[in-house]
Amino acid sequence: MTDDLELRHRRLREAAIAVLNAAGDASDCPPEAASALAQLRHAVLGAVEDAPPEIGVADPAEHVVSRYKYQGKARFPVGLDEEAEGIRRQLAADRTVEAAGSTSDNVVLTELRGMIVGGLLRELAARLEPGAAFGPSAHGAALAAVVTDLSWELLDQTFVGRQ
Repeated sequence: MTDDLELRHRRLREAAIAVLNAAGDASDCPPEAASALAQLRHAVLGAVEDAPPEIGVADPAEHVVSRYKYQGKARFPVGLDEEAEGIRRQLAADRTVEAAGSTSDNVVLTELRGMIVGGLLRELAARLEPGAAFGPSAHGAALAAVVTDLSWELLDQTFVGRQ
């Protein structure tokens, strides 16, 4: 491909991903629109494996959508596996609650808030796993495992515990 054609292809793909992100769940759309969005999602996701990583636009099937890495003024999507590895590294290097020195070094939650946050983390983990919410992609599995571990770490400190 020529540079101009590659640029046009990248812009078209970024626009398609933006449309898919804005459309969200297509179940509320008329059947024709839902079908068109499904075809667009298939076309975009099918091209992901063949194309080099895109700069600037996060593909929710492969990237964290809440933040980016920056190099100079250029922004790059953060891969889900990369995010999972980074979180695991940070957790491994974190101090224990006992080593913190004082209670002002720790975040304190009521048991109810801990259960709510733990429940929300479990919901996030379920949405990152292959299935209805995330689609057939397994790109979120590593991040789902990290989130699941964190949710249990929090919930095990409440009366809910593992059930």
